[in-house]
Amino acid sequence: MGLVGSKVDLEEEGVYACFLPVSPAGEILPLSRGISLMKRHSITFFVLGLGLLFFAAPAMAKGKVKVFILAGQSNMEGHGQVSSLEHLGNHPKYGHLLKKLRNPDGSWAVRKDVTVAWKSREGKKKGPLSVGWGAEDQELGPELMFGTVMGELYEEHVLLIKVAWGGKSVWCDFRSPSAGEMTWDEKRVLKRDNFLKPGLFYRRMVAEIKEGLANIKNAVPGYEDQGYELAGLAWFQGWNDFCEWHLQLDKKPVGLGLIKRYPHNLAAMFRDLRKDLGAPGLPIVIGELGVGGHEMEKRAQREDDHEAQGMMAFRRAQKAVAGAESLKGVTFVPTAAFWDSRLQELRQQSDAWWNEKEKKGIKSTEENHLPTKELNDEFLRLGVHWYCHYNGSAANYSLVGYALAEALKK
Repeated sequence: MGLVGSKVDLEEEGVYACFLPVSPAGEILPLSRGISLMKRHSITFFVLGLGLLFFAAPAMAKGKVKVFILAGQSNMEGHGQVSSLEHLGNHPKYGHLLKKLRNPDGSWAVRKDVTVAWKSREGKKKGPLSVGWGAEDQELGPELMFGTVMGELYEEHVLLIKVAWGGKSVWCDFRSPSAGEMTWDEKRVLKRDNFLKPGLFYRRMVAEIKEGLANIKNAVPGYEDQGYELAGLAWFQGWNDFCEWHLQLDKKPVGLGLIKRYPHNLAAMFRDLRKDLGAPGLPIVIGELGVGGHEMEKRAQREDDHEAQGMMAFRRAQKAVAGAESLKGVTFVPTAAFWDSRLQELRQQSDAWWNEKEKKGIKSTEENHLPTKELNDEFLRLGVHWYCHYNGSAANYSLVGYALAEALKK
């Protein structure tokens, strides 16, 4: 009598805005952008019983599902290029993490114990955790390493509910009720951008989280009404509250006014979100806006580098939310150290080469981001996307996810 194992498959709305740095001449820089089959064995009835016990498809852990909310704008959506994930293995401190993302045969692992649910995403909207859960199928965000860490931590099933939309601000799009009346600066910017709808994406975020929880049985494999626990919120956002640091309207620095008001607005949003979800003690972590890395600190010392000064002011504003007296259980998570300086060097060379190509009438392709094959291949290995999206570095996004998860574990 024989036993045959079964084969296991391991497999918007709104306006998007991403403002890139400008050249000294004022030119806008370009947008570059196995499990094997079990063998047949001859066995006795007794051994057959053991085989069925040990080799049957594993039942899901019966404890309450651990639910994490991953929220923010485009960087929580994720624009890390899957093709660049291999580079994570070269990191001097965190290179070992790459092994956690792979099967023994080298293919990308698929975690059946962690489910991703993302209603607003185009394409697949729910499924097991693996690469490809970024904004596009060949992209990833913080969810990959975040979910991997949590999947290893808990015996219970883990559900990641993603609620993220590109180009959204806290001062307007995610504005929540207790933020109160807008400041003069906010009203002035809204007058300029009168197509914006204050609070629309806060309401959508709450609605989609509630819908995801109500339909948990349809998302989590083997769910048997064991219930769930809202275990934490990871917030990764900020570009659209920072990027108009230079904006002046009616001769007033309204862009810096948006940054100054960020702690008030985000703290209000967290309070309202806890209330609306019925989770007053929901642990929250805030991922630092790490674009530009630690180099921003050095640049900010220069009197004329207002972009870097704006970035450092914004990072301080993020950190201030975690220290707000009205909030408990909120942690600021530094991420600037994960910025890939070499990738940024290649990005700057690519921008300069793009200008040359324009002058010479050379068409831009995937093969000529840079003037030599060696440089172009390196660029593609490390990332290739917009500056505000960490230049497309999958390693950067993965390390952000790792840091957010580790902070919530504490």
